Amino acid sequence: MKSKTLFFLLVTFPVFLLAQPLTLKESISIALKNNPSLKVAKEKIKEAEAEKKKSISYFLPHLYSSSSYTRLDEKKKMEMSLPPIPGFPPLPETSVTLTDEEIYDYNLTITQPIFTGGRLTALYRMNNFNFKCSLFQQEKVKNDLIFEVKKAYYEVLTAEKLKKVGEETLKQTQAHLKVVENFYREGMVPEVEVTRARVAVSKARELLINTENSLKLAQAYFNSVLHRDMDEEVILEDILECEEAEVELEKCIKEAFLHRPELKELEERIKMGEEGIKIARSDFFPQVSLLYSWDRKRGEEIPIDEWQDSWMAVISVTLNIWDWGATWNEVKKAKAQVEQLKQTLQLLKKRVELEVRQAYFNLISSKERIKVSEERVKEAEKNFHDTSLRFQEGMATNTDVLDAQTMLTRAKSDYYRSLYNYRIALARLEKAMGREISDLKREEK
Repeated sequence: MKSKTLFFLLVTFPVFLLAQPLTLKESISIALKNNPSLKVAKEKIKEAEAEKKKSISYFLPHLYSSSSYTRLDEKKKMEMSLPPIPGFPPLPETSVTLTDEEIYDYNLTITQPIFTGGRLTALYRMNNFNFKCSLFQQEKVKNDLIFEVKKAYYEVLTAEKLKKVGEETLKQTQAHLKVVENFYREGMVPEVEVTRARVAVSKARELLINTENSLKLAQAYFNSVLHRDMDEEVILEDILECEEAEVELEKCIKEAFLHRPELKELEERIKMGEEGIKIARSDFFPQVSLLYSWDRKRGEEIPIDEWQDSWMAVISVTLNIWDWGATWNEVKKAKAQVEQLKQTLQLLKKRVELEVRQAYFNLISSKERIKVSEERVKEAEKNFHDTSLRFQEGMATNTDVLDAQTMLTRAKSDYYRSLYNYRIALARLEKAMGREISDLKREEK
């Protein structure tokens, strides 16, 4: 008997683990781990970091090597004949071999920039700012994803509650139908009242079907946000407590200006543009570089059967004297781009402020709707209970009961919507601010 019990526990234990409800924190963690957009953002960070490190190499000497092998059809020779000397017999012609049939050449070259008019420094700083931009881009993707997870999470909870309301409504209308049918058999109500009660049951079934479909869609959307299989089972931990978010509007706007990654990214873009101006101006200055080259050859110079070494050192100075205004126009272009970014930043700040204001006022109204809808549920429950009793006593009509049922269903549905809409509104405000309100409260303490 003990072995059977142990076997049952071993078999069912994984099922119990799988049935554990998923918390909001765990959902966010899964989404951050699986979401492709966040993975793309991380790869962009690696790309920007590599470009930043690459720009450091431009300050350092670069070493190049080359080698070649040449095969000629024959050795190059030069025939020489000396002029005759009076009184002596004519001298024979002589032949001098200039190159061998096989020519070998090895070369090493080192180049070192000495002065570039500030181009290399500006390029490094530009890539450094671009790296910071990639970090803020990742932060934005992360913030947007966290909001989508919260929104999807609360929409599933809302759909579950609406389904529950639909099930309760169906049970209540079916129970009322039995009462009406009993009254009809006793001759207390006409047949039309039975028909009305049956229609109400049909509407309740239709409502339940709609809520079940809405729940399936909400669960599918939740799985898509977490980048899971659409048909994967969704069991979530319910959150009914309504946490207070007491924060002033001006404080929210100030925090948004400080922490919104979009604003931070654009500020870094402006710094990149300013470095671009410096890069464009560098063409007004001379470009100075040092070159050292070592060369080893055999077969191309006399004596052709020996290796011969040579080297040279060159200091190169290049100055753009006249380019028909191309450099100056490049500077003007860079300045115009910076000015565009500055104006874009001002527009973005206005949009961020408006987004914060909308989210803040929506949060306030959502909070008020919870209180109003909660009172409506209490009134609707009392009204339905009293009307049902009066109907059984013959003091209320079937229509009164059905109207009271409809009012109760609507009140409960509105209450659950307002409850989770408040949490979505809170998440939207935190997204608009670029940080969570709980973190802000901890800092204030």
